[in-house]
Amino acid sequence: MSFRVALMIGIGTAAASGQLAAQVEYGLKAGASFGNISNKGLLPGNLKTRTGAAGGLYLGLRSSVVGLGAEVMYAQRGLRSDEAIAVAETKLDYIDVPVYLKVTIPTPAIRPFAYAGPQASFEVGCHQSNGGSCASTSDRKKTVFAGIIGAGLRLGSSSTGVSVEGRYVYGLTDLKLSTITSSDSYKDRTFLLLVSIGK
Repeated sequence: MSFRVALMIGIGTAAASGQLAAQVEYGLKAGASFGNISNKGLLPGNLKTRTGAAGGLYLGLRSSVVGLGAEVMYAQRGLRSDEAIAVAETKLDYIDVPVYLKVTIPTPAIRPFAYAGPQASFEVGCHQSNGGSCASTSDRKKTVFAGIIGAGLRLGSSSTGVSVEGRYVYGLTDLKLSTITSSDSYKDRTFLLLVSIGK
């Protein structure tokens, strides 16, 4: 057997072993969302972070260290104010679809992980503090994009387990919430605390 043939067999065997080592992961994820909007100092009233809910499904492919993940999640974002005027309080509800690269440290029992990637979000609701809808703003985008970064711990066996994680969502799309005092862009800034259970 020539060296070239032996090398090809070795590469094929290593690739096959890598494919077999990869595992599919899936499950449910839920938690709290702490939403905010950039440039909120230009909006009237005493503005505060909006605390909402988040939850959905996750699916991934992992090896011992590096993996890929994707999710479909409902998430509440925006901000709240103590003034009852149209743009002082904006509640935004989205279906988030993040896709990310995930790195896991394969330690026994407790496995730390970190991930990062892009996210597309599709608006399913927008309400303001005077009871009005956001629909009057014709140029406001209902599909927005963001970058996400997160880290956490997975507890339990490789077949099933519980994970806890923190995630930061850095919005990249202008929400078109300009006010009388400013036409600057307003973008989502959200922190999520999540718990997941699954394979």
